[in-house]
Amino acid sequence: MRVLWAIATIASASLAHADTELQNECFESGMAAFEAGFGVNDIGASRFNAPDATRQLIKVHLLFGGDTATKTITLKVYDDTAGTDAPGAELASADFQLTGSNSALQELDVTAMNIMVPAQFRVGILFPYMGAPALARDNDGITANRNFIYDPSIGWRQSSLFGVTGDWILRATVSGSGQNVCMPVSTCTSNTDCATGMFCDVDAHMCTMECTTNADCGDGTCNSIGMCVGGTPPEEPGGCCQTGGSPSLALLLMLPLFRRRRR
Repeated sequence: MRVLWAIATIASASLAHADTELQNECFESGMAAFEAGFGVNDIGASRFNAPDATRQLIKVHLLFGGDTATKTITLKVYDDTAGTDAPGAELASADFQLTGSNSALQELDVTAMNIMVPAQFRVGILFPYMGAPALARDNDGITANRNFIYDPSIGWRQSSLFGVTGDWILRATVSGSGQNVCMPVSTCTSNTDCATGMFCDVDAHMCTMECTTNADCGDGTCNSIGMCVGGTPPEEPGGCCQTGGSPSLALLLMLPLFRRRRR
């Protein structure tokens, strides 16, 4: 899995429906980033909580772009009751052909598949190819324990461990009434509000990171919350990975250079 972002300005579609749409992000319009670093058979996935068990999964919406090519992706649905990094049993799998778009949410209608989900479940998008078009993430921080990546070489991990700093723009609609909930994460007051591998920028009240490995920190080290420590202090104020701006700006500059060698 390598992180390579293509930034675009998006205006999301307005969704009208009688059922309940579940989402981790509150994205409506503005800046989004497309994850162009998925490798063959990698999966981007989100964890959802339905109002109760035994709801039918009706539709999945996702922002799928960074390129306008037409590609076949595989939708995966899992039992996620255990709440671990690796989900439980696979409940459904189906292929869809999508044409990438930077301006519209894509809709996958799975009504005919009669997929009944537990109260906590996971929806994933498997990419049988490398690069874009691919999933987008929002730009206002990441919700802890909700966003995942599967890499065939290492298994399931929270996406923040790969340097992903936002929630996947991936939504699940289930049958029946309930609250249409998004989970804003643009603010934080302490590191405990942030996902694994990230810390709270208390000035900006936003979860961010300075590094993912020691190599990002010069002669310093990268700690467990993505902060550079030790080493020779930089000429500019701030952490050893900053460029004189905020941690979030430094991260955006760093991301296109981040690679993880596939085995």
